[in-house]
Amino acid sequence: MADPIERARNGDLEALRALYEEHRNLVYAVGLSVCGNGPDADEVVQESFLRAFRSLAEWRGEGKISTWLYAIALRTALNWKRRFLRTPPAGADPAAVEAPGEAVDRAESAEALRGAIRDLPLQQRLVLTLRHLDGRSLAEIAAIQGCAVGTVKSNLHHAMSKLKEALDGEAERARA
Repeated sequence: MADPIERARNGDLEALRALYEEHRNLVYAVGLSVCGNGPDADEVVQESFLRAFRSLAEWRGEGKISTWLYAIALRTALNWKRRFLRTPPAGADPAAVEAPGEAVDRAESAEALRGAIRDLPLQQRLVLTLRHLDGRSLAEIAAIQGCAVGTVKSNLHHAMSKLKEALDGEAERARA
């Protein structure tokens, strides 16, 4: 049986679908990290895969396909953010069936976390997303980003420290 990438290059729809299914979470994580919300991340996924499938014949096969897709997703997400930056929609909280005070506290905590993540530098935000939302190993993240594992560890450490600092500050303001 032929290589799935080669089959996808030849227009095999099942092979294209398999590539999409295998790498969708990675592309979504990049879109979410850069754009900060699910609807825009979904758009980044769609546009990234369209670009990737159109230029699949040009991929030289050097390195992993996930690294190539990551680069496409990052460029696409950055372009998308520049063109269509939106603030996350303020939807109804499904926790509203709780006691009103608890629902408000949960919504405020979730918004504080989202805000703290949005405020992280891009590389720290990407590493945090790939590690904790997509479940990637440090070695996988290093390969995807084309850097050393130590750089990934450093970015992750700094991201976690900044998140803790931001959330501790938010908790202090809430108590005051």
